[in-house]
Amino acid sequence: MMRKYFTYALLFGFPLLGAQTKADGQSAYQQKWTLLEKENAAQAFDADIQLSDAESVLDKKLFQLRKQFLAETEKQKIPIYNSSFNQIKPLIESTALLKIIQKMPKGGLLHTHSGGLASMKWVISTARKYKECYVFDQKDTKDFIYGQLAFFENGKVPQGFVSLDKKLTAQPDFEKELLGLLTLKRDNLSNYNDYWIEFEKRFTRINLLLPYRPFFKEYYKEGFRELLKDNIQHVEIRYVFDELYDFQHGKYPLTKTVTDLQDIVKEIRTSDPQFSLKLIYSSFKFLDPESIEKQLETAFALKKEFPDMISGFDLVADEAAGHSINSFQKNWNKLNELAGKYGVNMPLFLHAGETTSVFNKNILDVSLLDNKRIGHGLNLIYFPESMKLVKKQDKLVEVSPISNQILGYVSDMRNHPARVLLSHGIQCSINSDDPSVYGYEGLSYDFWTAFVYWELDVKALKKLVFNSINYSSLNNKEKETAIAHLNTQWNDFVQKANSQLK
Repeated sequence: MMRKYFTYALLFGFPLLGAQTKADGQSAYQQKWTLLEKENAAQAFDADIQLSDAESVLDKKLFQLRKQFLAETEKQKIPIYNSSFNQIKPLIESTALLKIIQKMPKGGLLHTHSGGLASMKWVISTARKYKECYVFDQKDTKDFIYGQLAFFENGKVPQGFVSLDKKLTAQPDFEKELLGLLTLKRDNLSNYNDYWIEFEKRFTRINLLLPYRPFFKEYYKEGFRELLKDNIQHVEIRYVFDELYDFQHGKYPLTKTVTDLQDIVKEIRTSDPQFSLKLIYSSFKFLDPESIEKQLETAFALKKEFPDMISGFDLVADEAAGHSINSFQKNWNKLNELAGKYGVNMPLFLHAGETTSVFNKNILDVSLLDNKRIGHGLNLIYFPESMKLVKKQDKLVEVSPISNQILGYVSDMRNHPARVLLSHGIQCSINSDDPSVYGYEGLSYDFWTAFVYWELDVKALKKLVFNSINYSSLNNKEKETAIAHLNTQWNDFVQKANSQLK
């Protein structure tokens, strides 16, 4: 009997024991896999966010919305990963997901530029109301380019300019053509174009409009209203200062720009009391150090007079064409001296890494300077030690997904460098850069793009939104007020979105 039992154990017991050992091995492997997954998640930029029950419910609903959208595009064979923003913009606008994101509070827009705010359709329709507004309708010259808009006194109109209103009345189709000249679209990802040249032409065509004080006031009121409509409560503009003027008074001092904007903000606050504005004094990378020294003096003088409005300093323009940040070392070395002279500090908010080239090393400078935030930072992922420093120093990267695609730095949005930054714990915010130049308004399209292509969740959305206030230029008291308002708005949004999505 015992022999039979032993034979049975040999035949059946040992294999069962082997199966059990194999199961234990799988369990150990799975435990290691789960631990590794948790360790990776702990490195992410949003690891500190804990969702409420209501937020977790919304997370599942938004996940399903995205899943349904992607399934439908696959079913219809729509190549969304190989399409430009402009190609799929109508598709985006048809989605339930965009409608939800439009209602989402977005905190602050930390990266935009003077001249890139109010929609170009509005610019054309408003500019034509001024009888003193003209458009250049001849071939480009050394002074003016085709489609350039400007204000002139009667009898002082340069050759080649015609009344904008009369031109549009006589040639209604010209309005569509002009809109195309004022907006930059990337209609096909495979088409070649020197996008920076075309980009800068858009600003050239309106740079004579904005200093005209009557239009300036209307422009920024409209720009701020468009942001508020998209649930943005705070904005920081990379502002290129120019003297305002009108035909009765002539030119005004630079301070008039700030006081006029302060008055506009006061007016906006009568209906939207939470709205706030900061200006980052901006100059250009293509200037020499001597010119930048003068610009810094002007910036410090303005910050001394308006410490609550001027928050810092930046250098803008195409990084591939301008001087490196490193070439302005003598300017950065004088910051402490200027701070002592004027009694105010001037933090830097430098554009750096708006490139896909490892040969552009501007990103090295931002971790060595008093640089609060990084504009774009696309090639930061190629400099691992700099990434570690940026994370350790808790510096925010201002990411502008749609701008990056239109200017040719990213084609397939799934491969945007920000995905690497976020997974490595680099704090980011979502921005629109120059939305009116790209043919849209607000921040919703950029958030939609990030959510869909980067496979984000509600935890990531919440962190990105709150980063835009926590890393803003608002002082501590202003931040406290802004965060309290944002919390209320966010919780209200979550509740309403959950009610809307069954």
